[in-house]
Amino acid sequence: MCGIAGGLQLSPDRLEDMLRVLHHRGPDGSGKHFGANFSLGMTRLAILDSKNGKQPFSSPDQRIHAICNGEIYNWQELRQQLQDLGHQFHTRCDAEIIPAGYLEWGTDLPTKLNGMFAIAIHDAENDTLFLARDRCGQKPLYLTTSDSAPLRFASEIKALAAGSVLLIPDPTQLATWLSLRYLPEPATLYQNIQTLPAAHWTLIQKNGSRLTQRYWQPDTSSSPRSGDLDTLDQLTRSSVELALQSDVPVAAYLSGGVDSALLAHYLHDLGADISTVSLGFGSSSDETPAAQATADHLNLPHHPLQLKPESLQDLPRVVSQMDLPVGDTLILAFDHLAAHTTSLGAKVALGGEGPDEHFAGYSFQKAFLTAQKLGPFGRPLAATALQHLPQPLLNRLANFPATLGPEGRHKITDYLRQFGTLTSHQKATNLHTLFTPPEISSLLHPDLLASQATPPYTPEITNLNLLLAPQYTSWLPDWSLIRQDRNTMAHSLEYRAPFLDHRIIDFAFTLPDSQKVTLRHDKYLWRKLAARHLPKTITQRPKQPFYLPLEHPSWRIPFLEMARDILSPQTLANHPYFDPKSINPLFKSTTFLPLKQLAAIVILQLWL
Repeated sequence: MCGIAGGLQLSPDRLEDMLRVLHHRGPDGSGKHFGANFSLGMTRLAILDSKNGKQPFSSPDQRIHAICNGEIYNWQELRQQLQDLGHQFHTRCDAEIIPAGYLEWGTDLPTKLNGMFAIAIHDAENDTLFLARDRCGQKPLYLTTSDSAPLRFASEIKALAAGSVLLIPDPTQLATWLSLRYLPEPATLYQNIQTLPAAHWTLIQKNGSRLTQRYWQPDTSSSPRSGDLDTLDQLTRSSVELALQSDVPVAAYLSGGVDSALLAHYLHDLGADISTVSLGFGSSSDETPAAQATADHLNLPHHPLQLKPESLQDLPRVVSQMDLPVGDTLILAFDHLAAHTTSLGAKVALGGEGPDEHFAGYSFQKAFLTAQKLGPFGRPLAATALQHLPQPLLNRLANFPATLGPEGRHKITDYLRQFGTLTSHQKATNLHTLFTPPEISSLLHPDLLASQATPPYTPEITNLNLLLAPQYTSWLPDWSLIRQDRNTMAHSLEYRAPFLDHRIIDFAFTLPDSQKVTLRHDKYLWRKLAARHLPKTITQRPKQPFYLPLEHPSWRIPFLEMARDILSPQTLANHPYFDPKSINPLFKSTTFLPLKQLAAIVILQLWL
């Protein structure tokens, strides 16, 4: 794990400035390479072979020079293949295989790798720069756009600024951001800066021209076939075993859910020497008792942390370290959990991200399928029934994190009534967006409305796999994983998500819908796997979403005070993007959804 940076026609002093900004990502050392036109640099967090694993790694003839942020889990298998082809190695570091791999496989190299990575390779003979990013976008990589010379790239946008890239907000993307609370790749909220999308590589010539290609995506075209539980078990165990490779202490994030419990089972079964950690809020959404019960069942050491309302004062710092705004106050929780984990001595943390995306574990996915099956006659009838359903029963059916309130009821019933007229993008996202198009139009300054970019294109969704596939190029990297990467790396902690192994994803996309979602269960086959290894007291717990309980008075009162300060007329005038009259009613919020709306605006304003 490390931070990487570089560019075209980049001076040594400027590269050093970029690396200095990335020191938190790699406090254990640094390295640089200067070619005729391209320069590479990295800061290292030593996880494997701390003595000998210094980057950049170079081929014996000095043609290929490579740096890597992340971990290549199948490095030993690839190392053996490359040794059979005549290559020699001298360390136990996973990244050492990259120069030889690029010599043998060229731009096909990323397809060989199983892991999380952002890679930069300078080919001195051809004087080209090759950049690549892992399939799910676990590791970030930002670069200047092709029309803004000279090229700069880095693991974090603040390092681009240190490389003399001007950070200028892009107000044309605000409507999309307010809708999703993140921005889908490759766009950022900065002019002239983009993300290299997940599962893509780009080859850059010394004149700045680029060729970019996608090298992997979930297969949505194959005929489904029934999945074998033994195969899934073997794949999942293998993914955890590969992700355990470390010469430093490892911890595991544990919640009350089935995903992290299954991760903990495999860690215990593999004999891993780890501690588990969890975080709670002292409210009904607190999962620490359930996490403790799972740890006790598996005889794993457990260290819970309680986040208190006083932590809200850290929100400006956390928004700053995120680089890009993600409109969810959970970023605060992830920051404190990472700090807690490093205080216990760990340098690596494992988490359970992935199964909700692979096996359809989110309530909005099930709602889409239900709306589709109800048809044009059934949807209005269902909406009418939900409109009159007692609130407690509706809360149970909807599985929202907190009491839905009237806003949540309207959101669900409107979705059902309007489903037939919605675009594919709206069908896929409307139930996990906070603001409707009319609300966004009233929030934004009138002068900005005409210049707003159109929402991302979503192909027609005719089956469950087509609903799930776009998650790997937007929701997962730009909403879920960025929160972990920024907040763990801010504390020099490497975060790994074993269940994002592409072999599990490829397997999941061969399954019929019935092995993912039924009328009673989500993640059907995944839950059967959990039931194979864990007791019913763990696998049949009600799903408890993880969220910051802003509706609780102990959190709501200090949050509203902070929001009024951050969104005062004076501060809003500094960035005239919002209409204060549309924000003012939110200061009276007491329920879940309006408070989340206000929190998103607070985070965006802090970022601005």
